[in-house]
Amino acid sequence: MRAESDKWKYLRNGFFRSLEPTVELVAITMPVGKYAKLCTPETLPGFTARESYQSQAKSSIKADKELNRRLIKRTHDTPLQAVQFDFKVIGISKALQAQWTRHKIGVGWTFRSTRYVSASQNCFIYPTYDYLDDEAVVRELLLIDEEIARTAIQNFNRKRKLGASKEDARRVMPVSFATRCYFYANARAMRHLFRLRLDKAAEWETRRMAKIMFDICMKWTPSLFKDMLSLRQTGRKEA
Repeated sequence: MRAESDKWKYLRNGFFRSLEPTVELVAITMPVGKYAKLCTPETLPGFTARESYQSQAKSSIKADKELNRRLIKRTHDTPLQAVQFDFKVIGISKALQAQWTRHKIGVGWTFRSTRYVSASQNCFIYPTYDYLDDEAVVRELLLIDEEIARTAIQNFNRKRKLGASKEDARRVMPVSFATRCYFYANARAMRHLFRLRLDKAAEWETRRMAKIMFDICMKWTPSLFKDMLSLRQTGRKEA
């Protein structure tokens, strides 16, 4: 899935190595064997939570979805760890990576490494500037960002020609250079990420990525995230 549209996106399209974010769901925890007939990726939390009361006889797709909602309402969210999402993420900045990797529990990443991949191939993430209304001003700001990107590539190549290693030459790169990764997270960790990163207080790029991921999670496991729809739409937590 791609990020929702923004008013200055058409301006960014023509700039030097501008890259927009994309997120794909690669895999999700899938019941196997006899359990494939008893539960789905979405109902796994409720289904496994029934062990506490040995109430498996009451299990059904509908009943377990409802149990999901009750577990979330009561903040008894340990069973949500039963569901893991594996995402392929392309087109996020190094600045976003620095914030994102502050999440520690129930998550993991495999990032593109410019120690091994030449930074001469880098693309760049340009700001949305969605808080500005003057197109001429936004275009001028993007030109500054473009100059920084072009200069970074030129300086990287200069350092490499002088004999610097890839890992030393890459230090000329701004935090706006684009990276990519595979991201692994369980549903409990995703809810924590959404609580922080869908909020209006989150930085624009982090919030943009969280919205894309939220929409994917809603498509596959809606009962695990439906209570956060208002946060996704408004950026404000319910009182």
